[in-house]
Amino acid sequence: MKKVFLMIAVLAVSMSLFGAAVSEKASEVHVGTTALIEKAVQGEYAYDMLASGVSEIPLVRQDSTGSFHPLVAYYDTDDAKTWTFTVVDGLKWSDGVDVTAEDILFTLQYEDSAGAANLVSQTDVNGNVTEAKYESYAISEDGRSISLTLKSANVRELSNMTSLRIVPKHLYEDGEVTVEDSRVTCGPFVLESFDKAAGTITFKVNGNYPATPNVDKVVYHLFGNEDTMYMALQNGDIDFTFIYSTGVGVTYLDVLKGSKDIDVLGYSAANAPMVLVFNNSSELFSNADLRHAVACAIDYSQIAAYVGGSTAKVANTGFVPEATVGYKDTDTLVTDLGKADLYMAAAGFRRGADGKYPLSFRLTFRLDRPAQVSAAELIKTQVEAFGVSVELDGLDSASYNAKTSNKFSDNNVSFQAALFGFTSAGMGMMNGLGTIYLDKNHPVQGGAQVSDPQFTAALQKMASAKDIDEYYEGAHAMQDFYSEQMPVIALYWDSMSFAVSTRYSGYVIDNVFGLNNVETWFSIREN
Repeated sequence: MKKVFLMIAVLAVSMSLFGAAVSEKASEVHVGTTALIEKAVQGEYAYDMLASGVSEIPLVRQDSTGSFHPLVAYYDTDDAKTWTFTVVDGLKWSDGVDVTAEDILFTLQYEDSAGAANLVSQTDVNGNVTEAKYESYAISEDGRSISLTLKSANVRELSNMTSLRIVPKHLYEDGEVTVEDSRVTCGPFVLESFDKAAGTITFKVNGNYPATPNVDKVVYHLFGNEDTMYMALQNGDIDFTFIYSTGVGVTYLDVLKGSKDIDVLGYSAANAPMVLVFNNSSELFSNADLRHAVACAIDYSQIAAYVGGSTAKVANTGFVPEATVGYKDTDTLVTDLGKADLYMAAAGFRRGADGKYPLSFRLTFRLDRPAQVSAAELIKTQVEAFGVSVELDGLDSASYNAKTSNKFSDNNVSFQAALFGFTSAGMGMMNGLGTIYLDKNHPVQGGAQVSDPQFTAALQKMASAKDIDEYYEGAHAMQDFYSEQMPVIALYWDSMSFAVSTRYSGYVIDNVFGLNNVETWFSIREN
């Protein structure tokens, strides 16, 4: 197998990161976000997503074309089973200590101690076993490289590394991790201050980083809602916005496009921003005919137009968007009430004297996500017009997670149908195609609770692929399963849009973190 099969660029970190000087250096760039950040420490999810673009850099990044680039480490493989990661030359922690392969190893072990299954298999309270991901590892003599051998080959292993943020072994190994310890990072910036009352997080240049960014400081402004955030963008108080795995919503896009001081950038999204997920292990939606009946009763054009907006398009039955590695062109989703009736009959349901079906299901969604609220109301209207009753189950984020995720429900997922947003990173994790959100055995996600043999066979084929052609075979089989069994429905696909201040140019879009990525800080320049 050729080592270039994943477009691996091992020659060097990108030119803009390590070398090319950029004119018109920016003193401060201001970024708006609605992320709820309480402590600003590593391990706080919302903060980690934000800091991944400045200080807590992952091992690698994935650009908007799907190609990978080194951040913490270069990468190499001969067989997609053993992957060697070599720390970038000169990379240091912000306290001046060299970053080594031992830090990568320690991070995997540290995650295992919190329940991950990197090097150690885990057994939950119900006796379910999550097998370790790696079967062995080896550190090079110079301490700069670690070779990780998977239990089975994975041609997409680099996708998982776009979310692996390492921690400093020399500060964490004693078990006493202070707030100051958790803020020692190895990115081009380091946290300068967190003012929760003022709603600002400020990062300054990390003098120990082997290259100097084109921005002196990055200041994040925490907003309570999108209305005030986009007003601040219009007023010139911030330069762009960051909501993890989300672009600018249709509600705001047309208004922002009308401003002479704002440009709109876009690219084909690899996420699935609005997904109707069935609990495939529930008494009701274990029936594929019922899943198909609901699918045929939905008006996708209406949801795309009113929820997704001008950049959204009706998705295919194969679920995953066109930007996905391994994409197969399946049938476009359509509204077909006659076919919905046939599926209801196959499921054993007949209309009553009132013309309605004796069937009701509960639709769970997050109240703090306006797009989910709108989509839920539209689905209720459409499906009830067909003759099936829908009960809306709007929840706060904590209650929602406790119903929809293996981790937060203690493996007791309890919804019937729910609206999800699948991130770009999540869609690509492990074997890709959003399978972590469907797999009943996934230790964290698994909301769709799928254990169908057809799904398992396709997943195994993807997991055991020795080259990209074999992976495509498994990926196509998985999309056939999605089309035939309808375990989840992509309510629309999107071309993600970002609004930016014309004060700067040189913004870079990252496949996982949007505009808020390391490359932006080396490419951006003041006009």
